Amino acid sequence: MPNILRKIDVFLLLLLISGCSATIDTVKQKEIIKNTYHYVRQGENLFRISMYYYESKSTKEILEGVEKIKNANNIKTNSISVGQRLLIPHTVKKQPNYPLLPPSDITTTIKSSTTPVSPTTETKIEQPETPEYRPILIDRVFIWPVSGKIICNFGELDNQGIDILVEPGIDVLSADDGKIVFAGMTSKYQETIIIEHSQTVYTVYSHDLDILVQRGDYVRKGTPIAKVKSGTHRTRYIHFEIRINNVAVNPVVYLPQQ
Repeated sequence: MPNILRKIDVFLLLLLISGCSATIDTVKQKEIIKNTYHYVRQGENLFRISMYYYESKSTKEILEGVEKIKNANNIKTNSISVGQRLLIPHTVKKQPNYPLLPPSDITTTIKSSTTPVSPTTETKIEQPETPEYRPILIDRVFIWPVSGKIICNFGELDNQGIDILVEPGIDVLSADDGKIVFAGMTSKYQETIIIEHSQTVYTVYSHDLDILVQRGDYVRKGTPIAKVKSGTHRTRYIHFEIRINNVAVNPVVYLPQQ
């Protein structure tokens, strides 16, 4: 019976990450191609700018927008500077009157810039709330599968994990000891590896992977299980999830500070 339940758990997990939910492609109407300009504000980056102007629904689409902006402005890196004017191709949206920052940063910036400051009172800037730590896995310590900047956080754009910007060719490591229960392609995340760490705990690694393991392998924490695909023609990132009882949890809560 336990083995049957474990197989059911793995099957359900595959369904969750394989893009099994039906999607309806809408017919896109032809529209006049227009461009707009954006003046970079403090704290903004190309990822957030792309997400705003192209209203993308996935990290892949946002990064495609980043490449459009870089190509339109002959930018070779992801670095931009405050005050820089960027041509934003193929959009009719106009620059907003607030900086394009993560939601918590936007709240802090708007409040601090619009609240009148009295010379006799102390200015108090509201800090973003820290996520509640729930030590569901008190006996388990994960490691980061890769080092890099998080470009899409848990919960953003319905993200079930985190997306980490990486360099081509680096190793992707197993976050803890476990058994490979899936290594292959899924329609939602492309190249995907699922590791079972216990009967209820799984980690998921996907996107831009050259897979080095196969189903049934047992791996130790820190073992290379894949390499990030080589080539520099586009930005590379890794999608990482932690699932407990087939429910996605915020990986950052269970990982050490980078």
